Amino acid sequence: MTIRSLLTGGALVAAVFASSLCHAQALRRAPAPLPTDTEIELSKINDLNVIMQRADEWRKANDLRRYTYALERLVQLRPYSPNFIYGLAEAYALRDEKTKAYDTLIKIQKQGLALNPDKDPDFDKIRDKPVFKYIVDGIVVNETAWGEGEVAATIQGGPELIESVVHDKKRNRFLAASVRTGEIVAVDGSGKTTAFASPATTSALKSVFALAVDEARGYLWVGTAGAPQFKDYRPVDLGTGALLKFDLATAKLLETHKLPFTGTPRAFGSITVASDGTVYATDAILNVVYQVQGGNLRTLFNVPESTSLRGIAVSSDNKFLYFVDYELGLRVADLGKSEVRELKLDPHNLGGIDGLYYYQDHLIAIQNGTVPTRVLRIAIDKTKGVLTTVQPLEANQPEMAWPTFGAVSGDAVYFIANSQRDMYGANGLPLEGTFIEPRKIYRVNARFAWNEGGKGTQAPMIKDDKPAG
Repeated sequence: MTIRSLLTGGALVAAVFASSLCHAQALRRAPAPLPTDTEIELSKINDLNVIMQRADEWRKANDLRRYTYALERLVQLRPYSPNFIYGLAEAYALRDEKTKAYDTLIKIQKQGLALNPDKDPDFDKIRDKPVFKYIVDGIVVNETAWGEGEVAATIQGGPELIESVVHDKKRNRFLAASVRTGEIVAVDGSGKTTAFASPATTSALKSVFALAVDEARGYLWVGTAGAPQFKDYRPVDLGTGALLKFDLATAKLLETHKLPFTGTPRAFGSITVASDGTVYATDAILNVVYQVQGGNLRTLFNVPESTSLRGIAVSSDNKFLYFVDYELGLRVADLGKSEVRELKLDPHNLGGIDGLYYYQDHLIAIQNGTVPTRVLRIAIDKTKGVLTTVQPLEANQPEMAWPTFGAVSGDAVYFIANSQRDMYGANGLPLEGTFIEPRKIYRVNARFAWNEGGKGTQAPMIKDDKPAG
């Protein structure tokens, strides 16, 4: 059939109508402005420090136009950064670009972030419209506590700088590990600790960053590395690391899998165990995913574009490996095809995630790089390989002072609620003048609000029909 024969009768009318409509729309749309020299220059810079330095210089010089360009580039490079998103809204407000400022603030609200511009004088030019109050009211809701979680145990004494904890269901106890001392301790329901393993009994133990329980086989997997935070750190230890397998019942060391020596820092982001016993682990510094299978350690793949790999989880059918970049969000690897791709779900903020766990076709994420800190349940459509809904399980609780890593056990999510990691220096010791509170193991019901279908934030979602402003 020829093109001419298609354009007869109703087809011709439809084509003419469509052509007229497109022409009218083109007339109404102003052409996109050409990028400025500054925008072109910034587009070639990927170093955040360089861009932030320029932004600071332009702000001090009151060059708000270039300052805004810099913030736009920062958000482009780090789309989940709450500070950059808020800074961009601030830049738009300073230039009295109301629509852009409101749209960016609405994004903050929809992401469940508690970054309130109400008292910030930089927003004075845009606060006189009803939409500003509407946005602020939504953000205020984000500042309230959400969830029904509780403290499962408060660790009595024990080692310093604990970031990871797992649950030994068979023996009704927790196992917690220290970055500072390399100790692994058992914790009962009252918080009392007893020794499980330490550098004194296991020479391969140094800073412990990650734990995982293989409940079916009775193993504890440990990720350890020679880090400057370790109390007995030696420069020659830098770049060393190992995955260790212990017997859960006896604490006997069964296997040691040493990582290839690099001479550069190592730190395990997380460990997960598949149903067939295969172990996966992330390196948060080298951005490598490791696999232990059949007693052999190998590099599964590299993620060179990553900033810092953290949590990792494997699907129940062992086909997909989910892992998170702390600044760039979620990724999934099809283990059958060796393909890695990004997972996102607008408008949700999936940055700042440390712990990541698989639970009944959902991902449980411990998010400490946002304000407020949260625990999220993220639904997965495995047939399409996409995320479908996000449901906050816990947010803005006073006990959650830098939550880190944990584990799913049954229907419970356990994690260190107040690692207070930001209160420790590079040497693993508390910063001067800080007070370290007793560490709390927090419990969240993974099935909380199971039938609610997922919410964008812990607050009611702002609808698209926002007041005109």
